[in-house]
Amino acid sequence: MRHEYKQFILLFKSGQFDDLYHQTSDLFKSQYSMDAFHRQASSFHHGIRRYRLLNEMVLNGNRYVLWSDFRKEKLLSVQFNRANEIESIQMTVTSSSKETNPFTKNKYRLPFKEEWFVVSEGTNVGMYLHEPIRKKRVGYDFLKTKDQQPYNRRKVGIDGSYAFGERVIAPLDGTVYQVVDGLPDEPNDDHPLGNYIIIQHKHDEYSLLAHLENGSIAVHVGEQLKTKQLIGRCGRSGNTLEPRLHMRVMNHPDVDTATALPIRWKGRMQPVRGQIIVPRAERLWDGYDVFDLTLEIVLAIPRLLFHFLK
Repeated sequence: MRHEYKQFILLFKSGQFDDLYHQTSDLFKSQYSMDAFHRQASSFHHGIRRYRLLNEMVLNGNRYVLWSDFRKEKLLSVQFNRANEIESIQMTVTSSSKETNPFTKNKYRLPFKEEWFVVSEGTNVGMYLHEPIRKKRVGYDFLKTKDQQPYNRRKVGIDGSYAFGERVIAPLDGTVYQVVDGLPDEPNDDHPLGNYIIIQHKHDEYSLLAHLENGSIAVHVGEQLKTKQLIGRCGRSGNTLEPRLHMRVMNHPDVDTATALPIRWKGRMQPVRGQIIVPRAERLWDGYDVFDLTLEIVLAIPRLLFHFLK
C-alpha cells in the first residue's frame, strides 16, 4: 500500500527513510541506492524538529510539494506521479532566505491578457526552477493550461500546447533595448533564453520576456512601446522542454551580470507557484486623463436625468 503524499512528511520526520524509499519510482531507484538515500536524508534531517508546507502544485498529473524548516534554510521538494509514487526528492541547504533585493520602483502588468498558470516564481524561496542564486532567481515562468494540463491530447506535438503562439504584451511603457530572434522552437542549452526581448523602463529597470516563438517578435530596437502593446508570441525556444513564457525585471540590461528584482505588480497582485492568474479587469478610469474623465461624467448626467424623468 502506497503512502498518501500528505503522510510523506510524517514518515520523513520520524526517520522512516527505508519505508519512503520503497514508495519511489523505478527511475528513482535506478539513480539512488537505498543506502545513499538513507545517508543523505539522515544528514539533511539532522537538527530539524518541524517542517512547514510552503507550496503545493498540481500539473500534468504530477504533484509538486515543497517543505522547509522554519528558518527556510533547508528545502525539501518532492514530486509525486499520477500513481502517487515518488518521482524525485530534492534536499537543498540554502541561506538565500537571508538575502534580499529591493523591489522594483515601477509597477508592472502581467504580459498577457488571459488566464495563465504560474509554474515557477522566485519571489518565494524554493519555488523557482532555473537559477540557484538569488540575483538571478527572482523571475516567473508562465504556462497556459486547461484542467491542469499544458497540452491538448487530441493534437500532436507543439501544436497541442495551449501556450504556443499566444500573444505576449508589454508589461509597461518603455523602449525596446534588445531583440534576439531567429532561434528555432526547440530546446537549446547554448541559448537558454531562446528568442527574447529586453525593454528599458523608467528608473533604469529592464524587463526581460523570453522563450518567444521564432519569427513572432513584432518590435524593433529603439521602438517606443505602450503598455499592453503586442511584442511577440509565446514559443519553445531556449532551455525549455515545453512552450512557456519567462519574465523577469532587472537592474541592468546585461542578463549575465544583472540582478533580478522582485516585481511590484499592478493592483498588488502576488503570483504564486501553482496558481492560475488572471489580469485584473480594467478600471473605468484606466486610460483617461482627468479632463477626459470629467467630460465623461458631465455628459453622463443629462442621460441619467432623462432616464429617471421619462
